[in-house]
Amino acid sequence: MTNRAQFSRPARLVADLSDRTEEQAALLFTEKRILVRIEEEFSSVPDARETFLFAVNQILRFCPNVVLQLPRPSLQLVEDANELNREIHEGASPIQMLAPDGGLTNFDAILNVGSQIVPDLPWITINSSGWIARAGTARANSDWLPWGAATSNACGALAASCLGAGLAFFTILGQQPAVACELSLLAHTDGIPGSLDPGPPLPFHGLELDAFVIGCGAVTNGWAYALKRLPIVGKIQAVDRQSLRIENIGPYVLARRSLLETPKAVVIESYLSPGITVTPRPEEWELFKIRLRYGLPVPPIIVNGLDNVLTRHSVQRLWPKTLIDMAAGGLTSQVIVKHAKTESICLLRALDVPPHEVDWAERLAQQTGLSVERIRQEPTTEITDADIAAADLSLRPGLENAQGRLICGRITEQNLKMEGHDPNFAPAVPFVTAFSGVVGAAETMKYLMGYSSVVHYQRNFLSYRGRALEMKCDRQCECQVANEV
Repeated sequence: MTNRAQFSRPARLVADLSDRTEEQAALLFTEKRILVRIEEEFSSVPDARETFLFAVNQILRFCPNVVLQLPRPSLQLVEDANELNREIHEGASPIQMLAPDGGLTNFDAILNVGSQIVPDLPWITINSSGWIARAGTARANSDWLPWGAATSNACGALAASCLGAGLAFFTILGQQPAVACELSLLAHTDGIPGSLDPGPPLPFHGLELDAFVIGCGAVTNGWAYALKRLPIVGKIQAVDRQSLRIENIGPYVLARRSLLETPKAVVIESYLSPGITVTPRPEEWELFKIRLRYGLPVPPIIVNGLDNVLTRHSVQRLWPKTLIDMAAGGLTSQVIVKHAKTESICLLRALDVPPHEVDWAERLAQQTGLSVERIRQEPTTEITDADIAAADLSLRPGLENAQGRLICGRITEQNLKMEGHDPNFAPAVPFVTAFSGVVGAAETMKYLMGYSSVVHYQRNFLSYRGRALEMKCDRQCECQVANEV
């Protein structure tokens, strides 16, 4: 059984793209069938297997009717896919298997990991080589997708999954684009399939990461999924104020039913353990920042996975050595890498605050009845009679129950357990959010390898094109003033 709420984010996107309602879009997802297959030559290639499983992960989040075709028995892949299916769709039956010689005409989309492209079928092929991800569709009038062996690299493999899952999504909508492309996560360039350099190999030993990760939502799920498959060890502090909810299952690649109501920061901790030590901080960013006054150092790298511009500006103003900002909106993915003491664009200039966005303290004042001043200036003090008396009548009972507790504790409780459903949620699909995270993980890897450069990269999944922008801040920007200090 599939709860319609878990389709809400992808369904809203379909409604935006077509004349369907969100209810019709959710029903469409349950009616379509998608075949995910891997060619025999690729079935023993580690990156191809990663591509296959990550594609299944994403597709299951918007289409429960997935069928697998494997050229030879692969119990691990089948077991992993079935575990995902059970965790995403309540009471799900085992995923159907198609025999190697089974017919291919009864599917609404076919996603193939390999090099073959079959015309006259809703066919999509994906593969990777090193830092390169490739994708091609039957509508591109080619019967094969180039591939060359390269050293294993999860960055290219997982990016290929995102490209393929996105093409499967458009195919079941009857909107398959004519695509034959490859992209480099090293150079942020697009090219004709087979034209780009797969790039240098990854190191054999784990490189040490010391970072803050701010925001543990959809894009950070993609980042963590990729990071676990890269030679990276170390420690991070993961900050996020919310818990995992049913509506997150659609766009979050780490979301599982058994994790519902778990703080999102704890989800990241559990997933990256034991290779990376994560200290989960299930709290507001502005409350976490208090620790910086008492000796907690700002690490050399901060990774953002936020959708709130005011908070992203607040993180930028710490001026870390390197800030990796990952974002997704609708069908557009964006990653910005800002190095301190450079002229490259910072988040203060790149991101304008939307007119409807509410400051963190104002939001919490509306939700709890506490005053903005108390939340902002005295969060580590106790809730008093005066706080209760000053609150709106409808919110006084909640404060009465919390009387004598610290304001910050009441705020954390509100965020994790009591925050209500927002009917104005943004549409989101797993292949866009995960792609932002994979690109962010690639930038993290490049930083540790000494290859990092300033980046302002965008990819649109409607046009299937990417671009690297070259934008600079003027001398009056805060980041340039900070450079001079």
